[in-house]
Amino acid sequence: MTDPFSFAAPVALRDGRLALARPLTEADVEPLAAFFLGLSDETKSRYGPHPFDRATAERLCGEASLPCTMRFVAELEGAFIGYMILTRHIWPDDVARYGGALRLAECACFAPVIADAYQEQGIGTQMARHVLSCARQMGLKQVILMGGVMAENPRARRLYERIGFQYRGEFWADYGKGPILNYNMIIEW
Repeated sequence: MTDPFSFAAPVALRDGRLALARPLTEADVEPLAAFFLGLSDETKSRYGPHPFDRATAERLCGEASLPCTMRFVAELEGAFIGYMILTRHIWPDDVARYGGALRLAECACFAPVIADAYQEQGIGTQMARHVLSCARQMGLKQVILMGGVMAENPRARRLYERIGFQYRGEFWADYGKGPILNYNMIIEW
């Protein structure tokens, strides 16, 4: 992957303040742990790549320089208000659901989450566009949603459609509260 420090850009809040979308670094343990611990149970229930605790923040920051995964944060006044994953590690279930349509050498998974207090302020849209622009700069041709998007989360689906993701089928998954309908979504260039 390209030098991660070249992948930083401002994102504007509706009140005019500017946050900085940038790659996660090894020095980001404290703000990442605070971000994870500050997420509501509802927000956590819609995002499942990993736990939301200090140990996970420490592990992820320790892995910040690994070449196949970039984690982005949106930083405002020293605190993180957004976190997104762009990884070449594609879960086997994701690969199977796309039935051979993925060009694995040019594909990545994407997973975003925005702090509760900053949802519905355009941060997710701007930050996602920035991360996807970085994906294109890295030579990726396809990006899928990691684990799809829950059908019961229409706000997220509208966001993904607005930034260019397209519906590619549906599947049922059990997240410990019974089967939930999910949608596969992909963006291609």
